[in-house]
Amino acid sequence: MSPSEKAILHALENSMFEFPEVPGRWELPTFPGLRAHATPDVSHPIGNLVGVSTLTKENADSVIRQVLDFFAKRHHVVGWWLNPSSTPVDLVSRIEAAGFSRVIEQAGLVLTDIQHDIRCNPAVTVRKATSMDRDDVVRLYTVGYPLPEQLAAVYCDLLLLIESGSHYLAFLDGVEGPVSVSSMFSPPNSTIAVMQGAATLNKYRGNGIYTAMMAKRLADAHVAGKDTAVLQADRKTSAPICTKLGFKELCSIDFYVCDNP
Repeated sequence: MSPSEKAILHALENSMFEFPEVPGRWELPTFPGLRAHATPDVSHPIGNLVGVSTLTKENADSVIRQVLDFFAKRHHVVGWWLNPSSTPVDLVSRIEAAGFSRVIEQAGLVLTDIQHDIRCNPAVTVRKATSMDRDDVVRLYTVGYPLPEQLAAVYCDLLLLIESGSHYLAFLDGVEGPVSVSSMFSPPNSTIAVMQGAATLNKYRGNGIYTAMMAKRLADAHVAGKDTAVLQADRKTSAPICTKLGFKELCSIDFYVCDNP
């Protein structure tokens, strides 16, 4: 049975907060009415993030201040994942008044026909990364995304701890070593596959690598018994490609950042 629109929206909104706690590397701080994670040794908004807000008009400002105070004590920037179901309705104006600014506009995309054929550049090959590829995975997330190397290493290891969590590497004919990395996982007890974190080295963009990455992950998701794929796509980069591949927009999910200290 295919997942409901409610289940798909839940996967889109919560995918950034599905990773388990790893003491000393990936923490799950508690704030009323928010999901959150934190990287104690890295100041980066992807590693220090809150979202999926169920705040009220009565407690929103005080919780926003709790968030800022928590990360300010660490001298860390903090990101806010603004979901379509976030409350209260004036949350945007409240977090902007507190110092957050929107840095990425994203489309929450869904594909319910993951078996359809996708034409790929034959010069591009994609395979799952193995434990022997860890250095390449970390390097590509560090350079291609880019992420701080320490955060890239944390993400590399975290993803493998959740259901169907896998990294993928892409290779281009005539180039030594992988030129792109991406990942995929599934929420618990779900037939939905989340396409996550694609990063290609700048000089090799424009070769259909992202499309090949998507085709491989969709094929593997189907083999694993998944029937739906979702992702949050940057409206300026990956969203137009995914739309051509058949993905449909379900919602907007924007990324705000506060340079807290």
